[in-house]
Amino acid sequence: MRPLLFPLESLIYGPPYAGLKNLIRSPEPLDPESTWRLITCDKPAAYELVCNHWPLRPLRPLLLHAKMKQDHVLGIAEHYDVSNDFYELFLDKKYMFYTCADFEGEDDSLETAQQRKADFILDLIDPKPGEKILELGCGWGAMLKRIYEQTGDKENLYGLTLSKEQIAYNDQHNGFQVEFDDFINREYEPKKFDVIYSIGAWEHVRPHEIAPLSKKLYRALKPGGRLVQHFFCRVPDHLFATIICSQIYFPGSLGSPYRANVKAFEDAGFKITQRTIHDYRPTLRAWFDNLVANRERALELVDVQTYNRYLTFFPVSWRYFEDGLGMLVRWVMKKPS
Repeated sequence: MRPLLFPLESLIYGPPYAGLKNLIRSPEPLDPESTWRLITCDKPAAYELVCNHWPLRPLRPLLLHAKMKQDHVLGIAEHYDVSNDFYELFLDKKYMFYTCADFEGEDDSLETAQQRKADFILDLIDPKPGEKILELGCGWGAMLKRIYEQTGDKENLYGLTLSKEQIAYNDQHNGFQVEFDDFINREYEPKKFDVIYSIGAWEHVRPHEIAPLSKKLYRALKPGGRLVQHFFCRVPDHLFATIICSQIYFPGSLGSPYRANVKAFEDAGFKITQRTIHDYRPTLRAWFDNLVANRERALELVDVQTYNRYLTFFPVSWRYFEDGLGMLVRWVMKKPS
């Protein structure tokens, strides 16, 4: 089956998609260093030319429509509901952030870099005891935990997630007010929150959803409220080969170009007060190395194909940022008083 699928998927989705799927389907765990080199190395110009023009243009709307028909909850579950124990193998030990850390040097540990990121975003959020604060896509509660460390106020912290595994983890370890709900389609009470933020969740918002969601969040904030966002976006407006490959890892999610986000935020009424760009590549390599170091335990928790999917996901993402196709941006926005 595997040899037959490769040419078929190459014809429909293009060589990058088919190549990644072929690697993932390997009946044996992939060799880490050869996999990293294969995915991150520079490709011949002819190969890049073919990839940039595949899938064929008439097929693109059909393929994208088929992928985007999937409900958000199914795509989130496929990526995040693998196993909490599995994620603990490669994420930082204190917070379990599954988002870009702030490395300043080669000697930084993942834990140090994630603590630095947590402190950086804490300054952006600037939480005060008594403020009602909502996190969109709260993961395993990492940033909620950091805010609680600062304010000592758990009662006014709220989180939303579509991962049942993350709900179970929060109930077991944190006890925050976390709901299982889709923050994209949810209706929000007007002027309820002082701060709304997300860290690595906005990537799941499809392009046509950005503008209406931005307006809903604007209405949900009190006058003078703050929206803080940490997410990566595309640099080019159109990048179809990359979009198709991303469906292997986040089915049903579709990131948006940088300027589309700017327009949506400003059209909603927000005043953008701060923007910074950060480097995702060291974090991706750290996760890759941690997963490799814990391969034996990982294969006790998940099947070989799941292990291979994550082993390819990190270098694929690394190459995306290395080529300047995406950038990690942190935003601070205010609703006028």
